[in-house]
Amino acid sequence: MSKVARAVSVIGGADGPTSVFLVGPGKEKNIFKRMKTEYRNWRYKKRRQAVEKTVKPGMHTVGETILYIKNQYGAEEADRTRYDYNERKLDLKCSLIQRNRPELLGEEKRLEPPRDFKDQQAVQEWMNQIDEWREKCLKRVAEISNDVFPTDYHMLVIERGAQGSLQVETDTVHSIIQVSYSGDKKIMEPIQKDIYLFYGVSKEDIDQKTDRYKSLVTVLCG
Repeated sequence: MSKVARAVSVIGGADGPTSVFLVGPGKEKNIFKRMKTEYRNWRYKKRRQAVEKTVKPGMHTVGETILYIKNQYGAEEADRTRYDYNERKLDLKCSLIQRNRPELLGEEKRLEPPRDFKDQQAVQEWMNQIDEWREKCLKRVAEISNDVFPTDYHMLVIERGAQGSLQVETDTVHSIIQVSYSGDKKIMEPIQKDIYLFYGVSKEDIDQKTDRYKSLVTVLCG
């Protein structure tokens, strides 16, 4: 269990929040761990700067990217009975509402972490509160109809047997693509990078450092 205190923000009002954010980590008090962390951060910053120089304008729509994934990697639409389909669909809708229509979710509320992370009982109670808020938050989002906040969720799956599995979540209304995988990193990560590169960015994305641009750079950093 980490001893670093983090403030928790929960979006939502009296009827229930929509999600939980961990923000503002405190400084590591162990000087040796802090030095190592600072060095890793410095290396990542340098790697990110190098990657940013390689990013060039060139992009495709979500629809074109879906077609590319199917043709290039044999991806198939996930069955809606898949065990995690509805949960992931709801999570994406939640994040889209927070980004585009936060007023639908009510006011922001904070859950302060325990002062002492050695107090396991206090920590457990705090985590239980977070879980309870999250459940209420997702219930609130589920009640927001498509007429109020339109979405068009799809999940594509690329199966590589023992090598791993890759999931591509998209929303064509909001032009969102999210790629995650499990399994052999050497096999699955290049596929993930290729998909983000095909989806690409515009010159405007690069100039304005949009979320689309940041996502591409983060993935390319590995």
